[in-house]
Amino acid sequence: MGRPSLPVGTYGNIKTVQLGPKSYRSRARYRDYDGVTRAVERHGSSAIAAENNLKEALRDRGRAALDGDITADTKISAVAELWLRDLDESDLAIRTKVTYRETWKKSLHAAVGELRLRDVRVSRVDRVIRELRERSGPGTAKHAKVVLSGLLGLAVRYDAIDSNPVRDLAPTRSAPRTVRKVVLTDDSVRRLHRFLAESKQARDYDLVDVADVLSGLGCRIGELLALDWTKVDDMAGTIAIEGTVIRVPGEGLIVQSHTKSKASMRTIKVPIWVIELLRRRHTDSAGPWVFPSTRGTLRDPDNTRKQLREVVAESDWKGLHPHAFRHLVATRLDAKGLSAREIADYLGHERVSMTQDVYMARGTTGAAAAAAMDLLAPSESDG
Repeated sequence: MGRPSLPVGTYGNIKTVQLGPKSYRSRARYRDYDGVTRAVERHGSSAIAAENNLKEALRDRGRAALDGDITADTKISAVAELWLRDLDESDLAIRTKVTYRETWKKSLHAAVGELRLRDVRVSRVDRVIRELRERSGPGTAKHAKVVLSGLLGLAVRYDAIDSNPVRDLAPTRSAPRTVRKVVLTDDSVRRLHRFLAESKQARDYDLVDVADVLSGLGCRIGELLALDWTKVDDMAGTIAIEGTVIRVPGEGLIVQSHTKSKASMRTIKVPIWVIELLRRRHTDSAGPWVFPSTRGTLRDPDNTRKQLREVVAESDWKGLHPHAFRHLVATRLDAKGLSAREIADYLGHERVSMTQDVYMARGTTGAAAAAAMDLLAPSESDG
């Protein structure tokens, strides 16, 4: 006999697992009011916190379901509860889910939460977005527009309103950016290596090896800081990039168990000089992380970007962003004649074409890329 179904509106046993230092996940099966049983999970900095967060979510889930169908008289705040529930079940990245939930809570709830759907007009939505842009910047306005479009789209699917007002808003036009963009070349990255190696501040921040490895891998900074020693196979000369460091409100830093896209989950063969650098670091390492914080814990990508900007603030590389190393590696590999497919696999780009991304089994990639990058190792005289 199969396991008996849960009664509608109830949940099963809560299971809690530890994902990392101060990172726990609680999960339970919940039978929704449509009769479908779904897995619901929440995170926390302790086992108790994760379980309490899950119980709160399950309580709110039942409360939202009991509200009944969405009608023209339903408040936007009630629609938002249902939309956020669907958001939590989606395959979007944790950071994206957190961003959208915080956008609703901090920027939209007070502005539109008490409005009923029948009162929503294009002009009213436009005013809310414009005020957010003026008060909090274009980034907040952009996120607010996505959230409003999502929850009003849900109202359309319930036939509570005829059309989504957000779709009739004028396209957002951002002011031209005047931020100086640093472009790295083979020559400038070697000079940068010498500059960082001679800087006490850069050494104290452990930026010398960070910059060198970024110039060999071209990975995202969050992916680099999520590396633990189990992901480095120095005998095979490969590195498995299978997560990224993010900050979750109320929990702190965690390693998200997936990267930006499906293609970003990759095992790549890397340059020999990168492996040798990592072997040296492993010898001196006392913890699980390849690039830990000064306390040996997960290192914050935002803090690392800030430290890099601080160190190079008065140099030729003022404004340097870790993503510049990603562009550098792409340019290097293109100059060495690698195909677009090989470069995309090495960098973890989402697609060269949909067919290749969806149907090609990559396995361990980047052998040709590693050979090309081996020719560009920092020389001994560079520090």
